Amino acid sequence: MTRTPQPASGHDALSAAAGAWHERWQGRPLFRAVAGPGWLRLHLVGDERPALVLVHEPGAVLALAGEGPLPEALHRDLKPSPRHPLSELLANSELAGIGVLPADRVLALEWDHPQRGRLVLFQQLFGPRGNLVLLDEGKKLLWAAHRPPHPLLMDPPGKLLRPRPAQSGLASDGFARDTYSAAALERWIEARCEQQRRTLEAHLRRRAKTADRLVANLNRDHERAERGDEYRRCAETLAVHLHTLESGMQQARLTDPRTGQELEIALDPRLSPAANLESWFRRARKAEKGCQVIRRRLDEAEKDASRAATALDSLGEALAASTSPQERLGALRTWKEENRDLLPTARARRRSSGPEEPARPFRRYRIDGRWEVWIGRNNQENDALTFGASHGKDLWLHAQGVPGSHVILRTGGHPERVPRTVLQKTAALAALHCRSKHSSLVPVIWTERRYVRKPRKAPAGAATCLREKSVFVEPGVAPGVVAE
Repeated sequence: MTRTPQPASGHDALSAAAGAWHERWQGRPLFRAVAGPGWLRLHLVGDERPALVLVHEPGAVLALAGEGPLPEALHRDLKPSPRHPLSELLANSELAGIGVLPADRVLALEWDHPQRGRLVLFQQLFGPRGNLVLLDEGKKLLWAAHRPPHPLLMDPPGKLLRPRPAQSGLASDGFARDTYSAAALERWIEARCEQQRRTLEAHLRRRAKTADRLVANLNRDHERAERGDEYRRCAETLAVHLHTLESGMQQARLTDPRTGQELEIALDPRLSPAANLESWFRRARKAEKGCQVIRRRLDEAEKDASRAATALDSLGEALAASTSPQERLGALRTWKEENRDLLPTARARRRSSGPEEPARPFRRYRIDGRWEVWIGRNNQENDALTFGASHGKDLWLHAQGVPGSHVILRTGGHPERVPRTVLQKTAALAALHCRSKHSSLVPVIWTERRYVRKPRKAPAGAATCLREKSVFVEPGVAPGVVAE
């Protein structure tokens, strides 16, 4: 995987900022690591309350540092994730140094940990959403915000550069030396405002559209339910003329006792006259009761549609009235508090958006220091791995014709870039985790995960695949394969 290097000006600005941070805070113990979706704040020990903030959100991939609190509006908007992995992985460590990778926009923070030794936290400052990656001394991946990480972060070239900082207080390009860069903060806040605005507007439009569709459906149901009076007239007419009816009739032409008009009433020939009478009364009661329920639901749906449309307008007005990014962020917070009942609950959000990757429930291997392999340990994990955690363009492998584990080779969306040797090493792992693991050679099928299907009503772990290819391999852990 190759990428055109970033312009030198951006790298120079990052280098100057990193040099200043290295001189100012090298050797400081970590007081606390706080992280949330798209950001990490590293609080260092010191009366001046120094902190490094690493942001990897769409539209705001940046690094900044400073002393003291963040702006109030931004501080209140950041929602830390409880028990974030980095809080535990970096706990009790000391900042050993700050540098950059040569000729690229990658910030590196080295940490000395009492048990884990030297750790390196890389921040990728290129790409639409950047990345954060934590490696140990042996370049083993401990954590990443987005997987798979860029190869540059997994195998950084050479030593870190630690240039001396520029003389000015602000290096340029939003990297602050001693205080939080106003330009960088404004960019971050603007990105958060835009992301929240799009999310809220999309939710309100979906809610209004759903309510409008429900109103249309309930109106049709209400029209049918209003025929309850017609059904009752038929039932009462049948009751008056019940003695004239005979079994097996399909239709009766009778005089309505209320209006004197003749009514044509359909009958079920399989039922007796009395049973037909009861059927018409039951239909009338159901329609009358349903009419009340539908009317109540229709009123609620109309109110919901109106409230969603009104809230959408008020959201636009609140943002238009704000003149600065911090004011817009505060206006969004106030709007969300006032319209809390229109927003999805936290439980609904967790259910609708699963984690980007599983919390390490699978066996994991790394091939040649780069390629990740996940292996299910039972039928439930096989299902979760194949149909939940993997990407459509990852490679799926399984021993042919025998029970075994599902194996996923992560490709980063580019299966065509997987070397043949890596595929064979992965197939050897698939053969090792199957019932034929003691055979000298095992056939292993492989295909892209998007061609794997689960048969309807099949038990956990069952799968069929299309466009599969096969390879014969010897079961085992090949050279260059390391368990994680």
